[in-house]
Amino acid sequence: MNFRLFLYFLLLALLSPALWAKETRTIATADASIEVRVFAAEGQALLLGFPFDEGKSRAEEKTAAALAEDGIEVWMTDFLSAYMLPNVRSSRAEIPSDALLAVIEAAINTGKKVYLIASGPDTALVLRSARLWEASHKQPLSGAVLMFPRLFKSEPVPGVIPEYIDDVGRTRLPLMLLEGERTPNRWGIKSLSYELGKGGSVVTAKLIPGVRGYFFKRQDPNRSEEVVTSQLAGLIKVSLFYLGGFHHYD
Repeated sequence: MNFRLFLYFLLLALLSPALWAKETRTIATADASIEVRVFAAEGQALLLGFPFDEGKSRAEEKTAAALAEDGIEVWMTDFLSAYMLPNVRSSRAEIPSDALLAVIEAAINTGKKVYLIASGPDTALVLRSARLWEASHKQPLSGAVLMFPRLFKSEPVPGVIPEYIDDVGRTRLPLMLLEGERTPNRWGIKSLSYELGKGGSVVTAKLIPGVRGYFFKRQDPNRSEEVVTSQLAGLIKVSLFYLGGFHHYD
């Protein structure tokens, strides 16, 4: 094999999600076995994600690997496969509460500080999980990152105060909201922050300049979105700093 061909295959190996440093563990519940992709790290922070990517998201896995290299452990759950659910919004409500609690408990049992993270409508599952955990356990979660939260009960109408899902304002954990500057939802971030804080949560909201919602999942990213996607791990690290005051992850 010549040197140029060797470099080509080396590059493929470095970029391949299948070869990133991860392992798979299984969490058993009464009616299912939930697979969790684990990007292990030595630090004291554990980021528990609800990606609903069916194990196919390159951007999320690359970001998880980068966070693990910086000492932040990342778990990515696969609830859809465990319960044979289609990847549609209504499936989130069909995930049993026991399954959500079992995954959180497994994360808590590592002894690390556990943070939740999700994007879009999946942020509703984060709030539901946090509410369930807070209602039945004394040991608190450390916070949650809600990226482009879509928490309306129905499509918002301009000029009308939006109505949010029932779990909004029913948690106490610190929350970081991240929204794209180039999306109409940016105008509702103050209202959402206020409603989320009614349960006792300290809410921090930040706009990401030059990007739309779901920028790291888009097929037509602009230059700003490409740059922010490449720096997504750093953005999440800063979010955890706001939530927990971390200065060191190792």
